[in-house]
Amino acid sequence: MARRSAMEAEVAKLAEVPVGTMKRVRAFDQDILLSSVVGAMYATQNNCGYMRAGLAGGTPDGNVVTRALHGAKFDVTSGRNVGGIRPGLPSVVTEVDVQSLKAYGVEIRGSSACLEDE
Repeated sequence: MARRSAMEAEVAKLAEVPVGTMKRVRAFDQDILLSSVVGAMYATQNNCGYMRAGLAGGTPDGNVVTRALHGAKFDVTSGRNVGGIRPGLPSVVTEVDVQSLKAYGVEIRGSSACLEDE
């Protein structure tokens, strides 16, 4: 998609991200997770803190995405970590300190989602 300015980038058409779905996009030299939650579009970094694993392959449930690899949960409206790694995994995984995700501002312009990097 077209880059609009040094701090803003058009990343997707709204039709590409129906309500309840997510899409990995690229902007500001970063992989970003674009999430459509009822009535709004949100963007966070796509990679969680563990092995930089992508969240786009995770499971969305309302405003929370669960990372398939280890079960950590993130609120896509804020990037906040709302659930740690699921029990029963090897200690090398369960001892990881899962950090919150960077959140990006999303502005809807016509039929496009544009990201703002602060």
